[in-house]
Amino acid sequence: MSVAIKNCIILFLLFLLTSACNILGNKKAEAGREITDMYGRTVIVPEKVERIVGVGPGALRLLVYMDLSNMVSGVEDIEFRPGRPYAFARPRLLEKAVIGPYMGGDSELTAVNNPDVIFMAFSSVTEANELEEKTGIPVVGLNSGNLRNARDTFYSALSLIGRIIGKQKRADSLKAFIENEIGELYTRTPDDAKSIRAYIGGVSYRGAQGIASTQAYFSPFDFLHVSNVARSLENIEPVHPTARYVDVEQIIAWNPDYLFLDAAGLEQVLPTIAPDSPLRKTIGAFNKGRVYSLMPHNFYATNFETVLINSWFAGKVIFPDAFEDVDFEKKARDIYQFMLGSDVFDQMKEMYEGWQQY
Repeated sequence: MSVAIKNCIILFLLFLLTSACNILGNKKAEAGREITDMYGRTVIVPEKVERIVGVGPGALRLLVYMDLSNMVSGVEDIEFRPGRPYAFARPRLLEKAVIGPYMGGDSELTAVNNPDVIFMAFSSVTEANELEEKTGIPVVGLNSGNLRNARDTFYSALSLIGRIIGKQKRADSLKAFIENEIGELYTRTPDDAKSIRAYIGGVSYRGAQGIASTQAYFSPFDFLHVSNVARSLENIEPVHPTARYVDVEQIIAWNPDYLFLDAAGLEQVLPTIAPDSPLRKTIGAFNKGRVYSLMPHNFYATNFETVLINSWFAGKVIFPDAFEDVDFEKKARDIYQFMLGSDVFDQMKEMYEGWQQY
């Protein structure tokens, strides 16, 4: 038998299998219940959901937060890259079938995987409709928001997942936990906190970046009422929804009281803060021992638990008196345990040089 004939047979069998999955998916939808996803789409999901997948940046992370990793039937190939807390917390996710590349997977592989529901994040109505049409499986669009000014969006995503799976209590407990953490950060900071000026550099966006990569809005600074010197960049057209880049000369001009570095970018950052570098010679934070690394919070969307832990670390170093009673390592371990179901403090410290003084 020739190679061409073999390939034709394989393609025909794959077509038959995909068609069968589409029919099965449509039957599930016909017997399901109607929900409205976060893209405003009407989606019919099964009454009972047992198999799920998350595609797009942050989708799988949301499922882990909701303690649903045991229901996940397949993952995008990016999930095999090390470095994200939720992946450390749920290593069995690496045993799941691959449903395609990052940013949405592959429709044929997803159809063959045959989940009951596909949760899709960072996408659009058009892309969600297209994936649902190609797979015959309900696609629920999610927006994950952020912890600074879009927490309600984040909580809505958790609640929507909870309603579909029947785990609303978990969504409610996550909201209560996060609100309590942020509330305590707010109340601990002194009245003159805004007089403290800080900069976050080396923030990762689609890979590691140098010290010029920053954010005009940085949740840990906001939670602590600390002034972000890069806030003036908020009106500059970004290369990414939250990314901003600044000249090194501007960092020198700002001369922040505290300098924080994203540990994912340390390889690019360290040469720029070498002993003979202009930054180290001119920024007073170096002489005062006020330069620290934080754990990466961006990796295929935002690691929300890392944002919280970084906030506690920054609070501990900027306001030592107000946070004197806080055992940072215990706090970090507790947040990992609650949000991810597993304490991954040691794995993160082994992977990155975060929460250190430079």
